[in-house]
Amino acid sequence: MALIIQEKKTMSTFLQADPLSKPIHSIDDLHGYFGMFAKPVGQERVGLEYELFGIHAETGEALPYLGPLGIEAVLNELAYEFGYETIREEGHTIALQKGATFISLEPGGQVELSAEPLQSVHQVKAQLDDFLFQLRTMTHFIGSIAWIASGIHPFSDLKRIPWVPKRRYQIMAHYLSRKGKKAHDMMKRTATNQVNLDYRSEEDAIEKMRLALAVTPIAAAMFAHSSISKGKLSGYRSERLNIWRHTDPNRSGLILDLICERCTFQDYLNYVLDVPMMFVVRGSKWIVTRNLTFRKFIEKGYQELRPTQSDFELHLSTIFTDARFKQYLEIRGMDGQRSHLVPAVCAFWKGILYDDEARRMASRIVKDFREPQIRKLHREVERLGLKAKIGGQRLFDLAKELVRISEKGLSRQRLFNEEERDETIYLAPLKEEILRTGQTPADQVVELWNGPFQRSRRALIDYLKI
Repeated sequence: MALIIQEKKTMSTFLQADPLSKPIHSIDDLHGYFGMFAKPVGQERVGLEYELFGIHAETGEALPYLGPLGIEAVLNELAYEFGYETIREEGHTIALQKGATFISLEPGGQVELSAEPLQSVHQVKAQLDDFLFQLRTMTHFIGSIAWIASGIHPFSDLKRIPWVPKRRYQIMAHYLSRKGKKAHDMMKRTATNQVNLDYRSEEDAIEKMRLALAVTPIAAAMFAHSSISKGKLSGYRSERLNIWRHTDPNRSGLILDLICERCTFQDYLNYVLDVPMMFVVRGSKWIVTRNLTFRKFIEKGYQELRPTQSDFELHLSTIFTDARFKQYLEIRGMDGQRSHLVPAVCAFWKGILYDDEARRMASRIVKDFREPQIRKLHREVERLGLKAKIGGQRLFDLAKELVRISEKGLSRQRLFNEEERDETIYLAPLKEEILRTGQTPADQVVELWNGPFQRSRRALIDYLKI
């Protein structure tokens, strides 16, 4: 069955306006928006968004969208073999849906799993394993393709990566090209692992946001994984971070105004209302907006259009900061990881943010960080990874302490798998491969590339593939 695009997908990539959506008459109509998604104690969930690059198995170059070895063929085969519904735009398959789980495409054909939020990292790991099994199965049906996990495409440049044929991405590409010199690199050449977490109340949400923004540069350093670009070493540990810094300062990076003691949802709403809009949607028509913020849209309308809650939700999906509110808190600041480290990304954040004592301890670590220091650190992580410092402290030491805090937080949450092991097991590869050695995933790739791999594309593909 094909779904003609009119989804209410909240995780990312494509969201269209519902013609019956609630009208917005004034800013007051949005004052309770974020608060209505608060979850009671014990009902918090964790969601994963996981992005991969599809490549030609022999050359490492990006797969096309069209053709027998194309991304669309992969989606159609997944739908046929595993019972997904296809979501189509202008005759092309651009996403799949099964229940609350989506498989969608980023602008350069990156395949993204947006999994249904669940209670434990054990369940998230099972979702991930199922998705990876499906992709590996497709390899046997379709031909010489592979799936690799990294924060940046290691081989193809912009010209060799085709655009996914979505009207949303056409508009974004034009808009963002005028805002940042690396905007198209962000859209087509980067990949991330995102963690989505619930909040219990406004106070709880702001506390989590504040802590996430302060900790994100440290997490980004730990999980730095974009050191090879266009077939050679780039000099970065996280080139993805550098690319995002040159995308659009109005809507990406850190929003450090929210690292404050008395912030509220209203502060975040004010930020969102003043970010320029890119488009609105009516029916199947995407309408480009110019010189329009959502605040102005509410006050004056646009081309005889009046705003709705669906318009607001669509606008929220164009905010690309390292942490953002939608119907949950989404943490976005880490590079894409090899599959065995992905559960560690979820476990790290869940251990800290879903345990009150862990949050207090983590907050003490970052309480003296000031905005200029955090911004400077964010830039230094791009090239230095865990070798960066803040306030004279080594990031490596701070990372070890935060992982220790997360581990204790997960232990107190007491969620066990069938072998009666708790979620701390997912921190094991992080501790063993990164914290024991002091090497980020990017450092490990550099060492292998210059050493055993002898700068062989095939060796790197074998290392990065799922």
